[in-house]
Amino acid sequence: MKQTILIVDDETSFLDILQIILQRAGYKTIVTTNGKEGLKLVYEHQPSLVVLDDMLPGISGGDICMTIKNDLTVSHIPVILYSAGPRVREREFIRQIGANASMSKPFKPKDVVQLVANCLAVPVAAAV
Repeated sequence: MKQTILIVDDETSFLDILQIILQRAGYKTIVTTNGKEGLKLVYEHQPSLVVLDDMLPGISGGDICMTIKNDLTVSHIPVILYSAGPRVREREFIRQIGANASMSKPFKPKDVVQLVANCLAVPVAAAV
């Protein structure tokens, strides 16, 4: 059974790119452009991993991550936070919100696949 990854990004171009990268790497994806919807999907689908843009309207990816990590029913789900903003490069911020990993935009497809594999602790298939 394929592992499922939830991707949350309000920029559809990045959402589409991440979806293509991860599907080519063999993952099933669920996507949304809305942070509140993303949080709802975490509870509904219990994905294997959540990939969040930090800069979402309404509720930030960092806030979504903290909500996930502070709820014992979903806290086991790894979270990768990414952004073009500087917060994802601040180790203290990433530690405070409980993210398992972070990455900056723009990113290389092979780096995304490797980071996801590391968070899921599975071997990486052929490079994308």
